Amino acid sequence: MFKKIHLQMTFFCTMVTGIILVTMSVISIIASELSLKSSEYTSFINEINSMIANLEHQTVISYEWIARMEKNGQYIIAISNNGYPLLYEDLKISEQRMAIIEKAREAASAEHGFQLTPSPNTSTLTKHVEFTLSENNAQQYYVSAAVLPKGGRYLSVLMIYSLTSLHRRIILQRIQYLILNIMGILLLFIFSWFFTKKMIEPIKKSREQQTQFVALASHELRTPLSVILSSISAMKKANKEESGRFQNAIESEGKRMSQLIQDLLSLASADNTSYVEQGLSFELLELDTLLLDIYEKFEILAGKKEIHLTIALPEETVPACMGDPGRLEQVFSILLDNAISYTPEGGNIHISLTRTRTKLEVKVADNGPGIPDAYKEQIWERFYRANRNHSQSKHFGLGLSIAKEIVRFHKGKIWMEDASCNGGAAFIITLPIRD
Repeated sequence: MFKKIHLQMTFFCTMVTGIILVTMSVISIIASELSLKSSEYTSFINEINSMIANLEHQTVISYEWIARMEKNGQYIIAISNNGYPLLYEDLKISEQRMAIIEKAREAASAEHGFQLTPSPNTSTLTKHVEFTLSENNAQQYYVSAAVLPKGGRYLSVLMIYSLTSLHRRIILQRIQYLILNIMGILLLFIFSWFFTKKMIEPIKKSREQQTQFVALASHELRTPLSVILSSISAMKKANKEESGRFQNAIESEGKRMSQLIQDLLSLASADNTSYVEQGLSFELLELDTLLLDIYEKFEILAGKKEIHLTIALPEETVPACMGDPGRLEQVFSILLDNAISYTPEGGNIHISLTRTRTKLEVKVADNGPGIPDAYKEQIWERFYRANRNHSQSKHFGLGLSIAKEIVRFHKGKIWMEDASCNGGAAFIITLPIRD
């Protein structure tokens, strides 16, 4: 499924960005071609004005000058003196050249009303007109038709400029843009492939975690359920005295299932960011008083295991912080319950509260076996237990996950570090002081 989504997202991203790229390229090509054509026409007009000025002032028009003006075939220049072609025999005009000249002459007369053979009464002032000429083979030319007075006579001039070089430059530019667009789309496809893959990874990971979560939850629920069903089956055959023992087992496993389900609901609510809906209520609270109450509750439990539980609170007044007392009590209870479970008899657990300028810091440290570096990140994962063969079956490996989510909703941080070089674990929680 994820491979199909990955491929679809890649093609979609490539298509959208490719359309944008091609659209911008087309706009750029149009603007560039318009600029090229405008520049080419401006250059043509400047050269025409220069040629006309030379013709006006020259008394002798030579073949060499005409050949130089034609610039290796870029221009076709046809000059008539009082209607008679100038240097006709020397120019050796080809049929194709004559056809272009004749077509330009006809276009000047028919389409632009410009007569290259003026009547005797026509003004003798220099005049000229410029236009674009197209042949049947799509070949285009810029044409300038001019009539110049020359000592009682007149010169008729046709200057035809081939746009072949301009069209070649435009085609070359289009090919370059096409190649760049193909390369750009290819690069966009590669980028989209890796980008969408990276985007899908969290969703894929979340799906895998979800599947694993359901599998682990099912496994954890199956154990007490199996005990309950077995006890019920045994009760049917047992006498009255044995039935009481099976009832106790059913009650115990029922409580375990209830606790597990409650933990699962808490995590599900945290995933849906709906702690407020399940009763998360912030209020001003004194953290030192809350810790002292929790210490008193767990002191008896620690004493049963001959664990020395101590607490250190600041002598000065501790500033209030915003939080849900019930939820924070749940966090500290999880940490103390874990510490008591994993600390050996005769061990020590120490609770401390310190403050900085903007935060309150709570530390729960023990001198138990500690947690190896390889597992320090995994302890926050759901259903993870440092010792899966631990005899205290009431631990499902959800406590630290729940504690982390509660602290996150309080805009605080929780992390773990070694309590000392001799072992042990220390869990530190920071909570912001109320502004």
